[in-house]
Amino acid sequence: MTAIAATVIATEAARDLIGALNAEHGPLSLHVSGSYGISVVCLQASELNIGSRDVHMGNVQLGGPAQSGDAKPDGVDGSGSVPTYLVPVYLMTSEIKYWAGSTLVIDVARGVAAGFSLEGPRGLHFTLRKRTDPSKRVWDADAILAGGAPAAYQPRNPTDD
Repeated sequence: MTAIAATVIATEAARDLIGALNAEHGPLSLHVSGSYGISVVCLQASELNIGSRDVHMGNVQLGGPAQSGDAKPDGVDGSGSVPTYLVPVYLMTSEIKYWAGSTLVIDVARGVAAGFSLEGPRGLHFTLRKRTDPSKRVWDADAILAGGAPAAYQPRNPTDD
């Protein structure tokens, strides 16, 4: 298994669902497959067979210090934090080029889940989108806008040949 540093984040809704599934099923893993579109499968960690073509892209963190805007219960010690649990996210090597240089954002939507994904019976499925890293952009929007408006379109006259 190959490990590649990547930024993986999850929305509050995704973290809440992963937390509920973790409480019900124990340690979890997420696997992103691109064979027939993009699907995110959530399985018990012991059920996910990681192969040589799978890459560890990062982790979704559950618990830890309360994040701004999150309604999290106080920990048992009253510190405002809950125990930290990391859920690993794996990706097929065939998908690396598409997701490279991006932040992977895991979210939740209503609908049918992929395969035997644990959230399926709840009528939900995990989704994945990418947020491009602005430091790696290939064009500079400010420079383009500073150049002014493009010249007016001048239709070509066939008699100019």
